[in-house]
Amino acid sequence: MAKAGWMIFTFLALQLLSFSSQDASKWLSIDCGNDQISFQNLLLWDTDSDYIQVGSNKRVREEASKDEFNTLRAFPNNTRNNCYTLPTEKQKLRYIIRVGFYYGNYDGLSKPPTFNLFINDRIWTTVNTSINNGEPFYEEIIHQDQESGFFKICFVQILDGGIPFISSIETVVIYDLYPEMDTNATYNLVTRINLGGQEVRYGIGSGEIYNRIWSKKAMPYASVSGFTGSFPSPDNYPPVSVLTDAIMFNASDPMTLTIDLPQSTPQSAYIVLYITNLGDLFNPNTSATVKIKIDNQDQGTVEALHFGETTVITKYPVMVSGPSVNITLSPADKASLPPMISAMEVFTKWPTHKSAAAPKHFSSAHSLIILFMLLLVA
Repeated sequence: MAKAGWMIFTFLALQLLSFSSQDASKWLSIDCGNDQISFQNLLLWDTDSDYIQVGSNKRVREEASKDEFNTLRAFPNNTRNNCYTLPTEKQKLRYIIRVGFYYGNYDGLSKPPTFNLFINDRIWTTVNTSINNGEPFYEEIIHQDQESGFFKICFVQILDGGIPFISSIETVVIYDLYPEMDTNATYNLVTRINLGGQEVRYGIGSGEIYNRIWSKKAMPYASVSGFTGSFPSPDNYPPVSVLTDAIMFNASDPMTLTIDLPQSTPQSAYIVLYITNLGDLFNPNTSATVKIKIDNQDQGTVEALHFGETTVITKYPVMVSGPSVNITLSPADKASLPPMISAMEVFTKWPTHKSAAAPKHFSSAHSLIILFMLLLVA
């Protein structure tokens, strides 16, 4: 207990000194399946024993680089009651909720499972743990709590899908991010990319104060770096370490960024573009004007600010259909600089008709019963 108390004290002290603008005491990071508290990259990882009473702790056979992925909790009991109960503030607040998955061949079967993920008895997604070439991955949403005091996150086995499991859970209270989002809606994160730079996570020197992950993605465009100075932080508080890099394209050619969507049906997208002027240090008043199209639909023109400043462009609602969405940026007439973009976030809004109740486990017996009834009707 003394060790755990000291770690908590150190965690809070470092948070206060380094990130006083954000109240990290309302964050929750759970290393599922681990039986010891750990402290990594300014995050205190709790065990999951206080949040769930079912399932079995396991350790992966093929270790990952991040410790929270090397243990997991598996649910072989074949019920719909595989649920975590996570505490929240008893007021209407929006949360980033991120869950991590890494199979790591923990059971020695080399068969990554597929199962359903629910939040508060509502379908979140179907998790296929064989994606991402078997590497760790996340599912993330922005969700508002309705003063209930808790979230419930559940894992439901599907027919021939294998045993559900979970590696990590993180919740972060957010206040003034993404102001155009409907406050009572839930948004699925499709992608959050640091264009032109490396992956950026919460930690000393990163500038990320909301525990978001800005992933790296290879793009067929030239990278450019520059000094951003000490200008006020733009909307959504992107980290400075993200804004110091960008990708740039030829002044006469458009740039198209293609983002894969999880569903092919029409859906409402929330798209944020972080356009940073890293152009001409010796002529800091030089700006760039950018035309924006989404799936070939005109979304207007924006002028990037002076050197080192970031223009944040939010497009919402934008109706898109899968399997991908194309975001095209092109220089406007007489633009003095080719457009540059440092980062991008894409969310999709959950439809209001999304399933409201977690189904019971759909077993082989159920399948046979339904088949028999269909034969009788025929």
